[in-house]
Amino acid sequence: MSSHEHLERGPWRGDRWWVTHFNYADEVVSQFSFPSRIVIHDVTLRDGEQTPGVVLRTEEKVEIARALDEAGVDRIEAGMPVVSEEDFEAIRQITRLGLGAKVFGFGRIRTEDIDACLKADVDGVITEGPVGYPKLKYQFGWSPEQLFESAVRAIDYAKDHGLVTIFFTVDGTRAELGFLTDLLQRLERETKVDGFTIADTYGSLTPEGARFLFRHLRSRLTRPLEFHGHNDFGLATATSVAALSAGAEVVHVSVNGIGERAGNASLEEVVLSLHLLYGQRTGIRLEKLYGLSRLVERLTGFRLAPNKAVVGERVFTRESGIGVAGWLKYPLGSEAFSPELVGNRPAVLIGKKSGRHALEYKLRELGISRQLTEEQLEAVLREVKKRSLEKKGPLTDEEFLEVVNSVVIAA
Repeated sequence: MSSHEHLERGPWRGDRWWVTHFNYADEVVSQFSFPSRIVIHDVTLRDGEQTPGVVLRTEEKVEIARALDEAGVDRIEAGMPVVSEEDFEAIRQITRLGLGAKVFGFGRIRTEDIDACLKADVDGVITEGPVGYPKLKYQFGWSPEQLFESAVRAIDYAKDHGLVTIFFTVDGTRAELGFLTDLLQRLERETKVDGFTIADTYGSLTPEGARFLFRHLRSRLTRPLEFHGHNDFGLATATSVAALSAGAEVVHVSVNGIGERAGNASLEEVVLSLHLLYGQRTGIRLEKLYGLSRLVERLTGFRLAPNKAVVGERVFTRESGIGVAGWLKYPLGSEAFSPELVGNRPAVLIGKKSGRHALEYKLRELGISRQLTEEQLEAVLREVKKRSLEKKGPLTDEEFLEVVNSVVIAA
């Protein structure tokens, strides 16, 4: 075997992906402690709908819930039923769909919130309490003991009524470490809580900080740990994966990363990173990711950046002549994974940066079987570049055909 042939074989390479093998070096992999099964908990219908300007009707929430289930999501956080009759009805309809995914409600550490979840027939409840120091002291004005007593009452009430109960630490990453550890240990000893969510509510945790925090908590707690990350510094995907690599078993995500401020950890980014970069499998059907993204974009009206990782409309779009030529010769030489892997699709734009390979590809794509001469191709290319400069953008297929027809007729 040559010095390079080992790159052809390994978890970094499949039929439709080829990522860097450095991710799988022994010195790297030995640092991780991923769970045997990673649970994907989707918050699109609750935290995602809290995106300013986003409103989802009941039938739209039901449609998204079905799509999440078809994509293989393990748990769907369907909303906060105490908010309104509309929210309550949407959650109840989702719980009656017979989905494979578990359906969770969300509420404060108050019995009325848990009652609303019970009436909506959910499988479990995420019950939140203010844990971060800025939140607890300056916004709520609670003492640590008030928080503990309220959490105990809510957890016991939910468990007594048969709900899977997860205590959600609002602003948990800005809590003092000793206080956070002591609080969770006491709740573990004195209640039947099913797990704890550590929320990086304002997205200020680094991946290194996430590994430190979850290793610390994992060594002191026995109940499952969950991570809920926000994207204020653009690190939500990285911190989510880091938390999973150091003790978390459940990760909270939203489709397209929608949510308040800079949004939540993105379902598609977290899942694809786990599968391809870390060799960790989830129950998500990767080929459903693009369609799920388009559905949520359409129903929420929240437009994605065209270069949004994994599911952006132009992530697999090329214009430059060199780029198209290389991609046509060997696609995985020009991308880490094929668009088809996630249900996306490739595209070639015709414009100022185009070369002959791009023109020939576009002609085939548009079903033009007539072979252009070398002179005609050069003439088309000159006119395409000229018009693209004038337009300050690529040509539409109609504009490109107009150029082709004008050159052919002129000949």
